[in-house]
Amino acid sequence: YSSMTTSNKYLMSIESAITKAHTDLTIAYNTKFPELEDLLPNPISYKNAIKVIQNEMDLTLINDELNSVAKLSSNQIITLSVASSTTAGEPLSTEQLEYVNECISHIDKVLDIKERLIHHVTQLMESLAPNTCVLIGPTLAARMVSTAGGISELSRIPACNLQVLGQHKATSASRAGMSTNIAAAASASVASGGNVAYKPHEGILSESDLYRAVPSHLQRKALKVIAAKLALALRCDYVNLESGRAKTKTSGLKFRTEIEEKFVKWEEPDKAQVVKALPNLLLITLKLDMYFSFGTSIDTIIDSLFFHFRASLNISRPDMTTKKRRGGKRMRLLKEKFTESEMMKQANRRGFSVESGEYGDDAMGMTLGMLEKSKDSSGNIRHVSVANKRKMRQANTKASRKRAEQMRAGQTNGLASSMVFTPVQGMELVNPDAMKDRVKEANRKWFSESSGFQSALPKKK
Repeated sequence: YSSMTTSNKYLMSIESAITKAHTDLTIAYNTKFPELEDLLPNPISYKNAIKVIQNEMDLTLINDELNSVAKLSSNQIITLSVASSTTAGEPLSTEQLEYVNECISHIDKVLDIKERLIHHVTQLMESLAPNTCVLIGPTLAARMVSTAGGISELSRIPACNLQVLGQHKATSASRAGMSTNIAAAASASVASGGNVAYKPHEGILSESDLYRAVPSHLQRKALKVIAAKLALALRCDYVNLESGRAKTKTSGLKFRTEIEEKFVKWEEPDKAQVVKALPNLLLITLKLDMYFSFGTSIDTIIDSLFFHFRASLNISRPDMTTKKRRGGKRMRLLKEKFTESEMMKQANRRGFSVESGEYGDDAMGMTLGMLEKSKDSSGNIRHVSVANKRKMRQANTKASRKRAEQMRAGQTNGLASSMVFTPVQGMELVNPDAMKDRVKEANRKWFSESSGFQSALPKKK
């Protein structure tokens, strides 16, 4: 385990070395082809392309080498050819080209060391993590451990992140040949040692044999199941490794069997509808012959047929009565939701002695009824006066009832007037605000700030 942990640390430092060497290579080669860095974001694809292009200005002459040696797709090759024809770069000098080749050879050496370490970790994985190796294979297990930085770190990653571990993302600027993320990820996977193109939301785990054995329409669903079981297998291996228990692959075999059975269940066709046995038609036919021979009434025959049919199917007589529904707020709202509006009631009504057309919708009865024409023949359907409008719901509480009584007490009739008829003076106009002025005057006299102390007793004469 210590050997594998040390190898994983070396793998992490190798990744940093590859990134640094890639930066030096891009700086050295930007003089020749500055657009290449954006078109090929993967360091290994970038290095392989430079190894083939060298100082060549016309890339159409080396299309075959770019495909066979650099492992570039046809869309990427076409895009590189178009970009090279319009580039502002200049050919490199001899010294600059030698430095570029030194950077390429340095990256090749680092990649060779990385491959050896991964092979060493792969050999150790079968003895250290047997459950994980049974589930996805030692090669993929070693790649995932090296990507995460160790078994301890990998066992802490949740299943939702395991399915995208090691994913190569392509930016909008790196979609060579206007391809999708899949094409960019394909070149990255092939260049890094993989043999399968990644789809969106997929990582190293999508190269497992369990995933590839499932049809394409079930692969996304299968990847989630594999990642969930892999998280359990990793934790089993880590606990056995830390506690010193015997490292067996029992759990891994159990998980793999469950996954395979589940995948087989998914691929099974839907079950056909169950065909129920028909009633005993021979017995019913004999009963019919007997009934008709004795002149039995048709109602008795129907009841008897229903009885035999029900007995043969072992069913009870259906209850045709309407079930009672309890009242309440829910049912009231449901009824109001499907209540016919006043406008629809008007549309469903038909007037007598109303002239109607002989052709088109009028002849078929598809009219607006009483809404079709108003009294003034203006055709405005809003002109119809609706007498019974739906009243707004009011809360039936003590406070709401008291408030309603107070509002009704303060209401005045619309026909009320300030004109008063008296038997002496006849017609008299009364100011309704006169009483309010008297109250204000009394308050100002007795309760104003300048009123002082006054006696309420009557003054003596």
